[in-house]
Amino acid sequence: MTFQPYPTRSGFLALIVAILAATVVIFLLTLLPQGVSLEMPIDCPEVMCRVVSLLFQQSDPFDLFKIFIGLLVALLVVIVAFYWAAIAFKLHYHLSRNGLAIQWGLIEYRIPVDHIEAIIPAQTVAESARFWGLNLAGLRYGWGRLAGFSPLKFYAAAPLVNSLLVITLGRTYVISPQQPDRFLQAWQSRQSLGPTQEWSTGMRRSWPLNTPLLADPLAWWLLGLAGLLWLALLGYLAFTFADLPAVLPVHFNALGRADRIAGKWTLLLLPTIGVAVVVFNALLGEVVYRREKLAAYLLWGSTIIMQICLGVAASMITA
Repeated sequence: MTFQPYPTRSGFLALIVAILAATVVIFLLTLLPQGVSLEMPIDCPEVMCRVVSLLFQQSDPFDLFKIFIGLLVALLVVIVAFYWAAIAFKLHYHLSRNGLAIQWGLIEYRIPVDHIEAIIPAQTVAESARFWGLNLAGLRYGWGRLAGFSPLKFYAAAPLVNSLLVITLGRTYVISPQQPDRFLQAWQSRQSLGPTQEWSTGMRRSWPLNTPLLADPLAWWLLGLAGLLWLALLGYLAFTFADLPAVLPVHFNALGRADRIAGKWTLLLLPTIGVAVVVFNALLGEVVYRREKLAAYLLWGSTIIMQICLGVAASMITA
C-alpha cells in the first residue's frame, strides 16, 4: 500500500534553482571565445591545437580557467537541483507485509517488518527533536536526536509534530505520510500476517546510482582526488601560461641539460593526457569492478599518481 507525503514547494523551488543555474551555464558559455584561430604552432597536433586555441587564445588564460570552474560549479548545481526535484516529486512510502520501503529519488530504503519495533505518532512525544540536515521548503533529509529514542533519520516532508516515528533497534526513521491514521491502521493490519519475502535492511539503487563509480564511496574519493589534482594542474598552467617564453625545454638528458626544445603550447599536452587517463581508467575500472574490486581500485588510484607526475613535470618545465 503506497502513501504519499505531505505536499511541499520543495520540488518547484529546486526546479527554479536548476533553471537559474542552467541560465548561468549559458551565460558563461557566451563568455568563451566564439571562433577558433587557424594559425597554430607547427609542433602541436592539429586536433589538440584546435581545442587549445579555443581555450587559451584570450589575453589572460587564467580568466578563462575561472570561467571553466564556474561552468563546472553551475553544472553541478543543475544536476543536484534536478535530482532534488526528483526526490520531492517521487517521494512516497510503500507499506507491505514484508516491511516499509521509502522511495527517495533513485534510492529505495527498505526496513524489514521484523526489524520494526513500533510506529508511533511523533506528536505523542513531549520533547522536540534536534535536527541536522537539509530542509528545503519543507522537505527534510538528515539526522537528529530525541531523548529516549535511537538516532533519528529524516525522510520527511512535514514538521516532526505531523510525522511518524518508525522505531527499529539501531535507528528511528522519521516519515510523513499525508494520512498518518490510515498508515497506522495499515501497519497494524499487516503485523499479524507475516512476510512473504525476506528483506534485508539497506538501500536499493536505480541506474545510474547503482554503477560502481557512483555507488562505491572509495571510487568517489579516488577519482575525486584525481579530478582535483587535474584541476590544480590546469589552473597552474593557466595562471603561468601568459608569462612563459614562446619556447621551453621539454626534455633533459642524463646530465640535466635540455636536449629538446618545443613551443609552450606543448605544455597543454599534460592536462590533455591527465584527463584522458582519468576517463579511461574510470571506465576500465567500472568494467573490471564486479570481477575484481582490487584491480578497479588500483586503476582508480593510479590516476592520482599520474596527476602528481604530470604536475611535477609541469613545474620542472616551467621552472
